[in-house]
Amino acid sequence: MSKITIGKKEFDAEERILNQSELLFYEENPRIYSIINSDGNVPSQEGIEDILTTMDHVKQLRVSIEQNGGIIDPLIVLNRKGNYIVLEGNSRLAAYRLLARKDPSKWKDVKCSVLSEDITDDDIFTLLGQYHLIGRKDWSKFEQAAYVFRKKNSSKLDNDILAKSVGLSTGTVEQYLRVYTFMRDNDDLRPDRWSYYDEYLKNRGIKKYRDTNPKIDETFVSQVKTGEIKQAVDVRDLLGTVAKGTDKTAKRLMNEIIEGKTSIYDAHERFEATGKTGGAYTKVKKFRETFTDDDFQKKIKTEAATTKDIAFELKKIKQAVEKLLKDIGE
Repeated sequence: MSKITIGKKEFDAEERILNQSELLFYEENPRIYSIINSDGNVPSQEGIEDILTTMDHVKQLRVSIEQNGGIIDPLIVLNRKGNYIVLEGNSRLAAYRLLARKDPSKWKDVKCSVLSEDITDDDIFTLLGQYHLIGRKDWSKFEQAAYVFRKKNSSKLDNDILAKSVGLSTGTVEQYLRVYTFMRDNDDLRPDRWSYYDEYLKNRGIKKYRDTNPKIDETFVSQVKTGEIKQAVDVRDLLGTVAKGTDKTAKRLMNEIIEGKTSIYDAHERFEATGKTGGAYTKVKKFRETFTDDDFQKKIKTEAATTKDIAFELKKIKQAVEKLLKDIGE
C-alpha cells in the first residue's frame, strides 16, 4: 500500500495490475470533457476511445510506451462500486488500447494505483490540477480553462484564492473564466476555437465596441462558427488593428463589420490603404499618446522642477517637430 498526496491530504493507494480493457475513461477529465461537450453529444466509452486514439499526442505515447515495454508511472484509478475509473492517465490508456489492437495478449495488463472510494470530487479536481496545471502543464488552454471554470463553480472561491489553489496567476484565471464563459454562453465549446475568442476578449480596441454595441458579439461568433474568420491571428492583426483606429474611417469600417456589411479582411485592407497602419504613423501616434497622458505630464512637471535637463530635451523635441512639419509641407 502506497500513499498519494492530494493538496495537503494523503490517501491510500493500492498498487495493482489491472486488465486495461476493463478500465473506464473518466468523463469529467478536462480532456475527455472537452470531447464530450464539443458538439453537444455525449459519446460512449467506445466513442471516447475512438476520438482519443486519433489524437497525435496519444499516437506519440503509443510509440513511447511500446519502446519502454510499458508505462513508467502507473495510472491513477478510482475504485467506485467495482468500476475502475482512470482519473489520471486517460491518454496513456488510449495508447494502450492502440497497442492492444495489434497484440492483445502483450498489452492486456497495465500498472495502476487504485484509490479508495472515500476520495471526494473536490479532491479529484485538486489531483488533476497538481498533474496538469502545476506539474506537466500538458493540457491545452481550453482544457485548463474548463478545469478552472468547473473548479470555480464547485468551490465558489474568490478568483485570487482559486488562482493560488490551482497554481496559476489571478490574471490567467480571470481570463480563462472570461473566455470559457463566453464560449458557453454562445454555444461554442469547440477547443480549436479557443484562440479566436481569447484574442477577441483581450483586445482593448475591440472592447471599446463591445462596451457600446453588443451586436458585435453576435456578428463575431457567427463568423467564427461559419469559418468566415479564417485564423485566430486575424482577430488580433486585422480586426484588432481596425478597432484600435480612432479616426472616422476606422469607426465607419468597424460599424460595417458589426452590421455584417463587410469582412474583417476587406475592412483591414481599406484601413491599411489610408496609410495609418504603417510603422512611422504608429510610432508617432504612440509618442503623442505618451506625451498627452495626464500622469506622464505630471511626472515631467515634477521632475522638471529639480533639473533643467527635461526642459532642454523638450526644446530639442520641439525643434525636431517644427522641422519635420516644415519638411512635409505642414
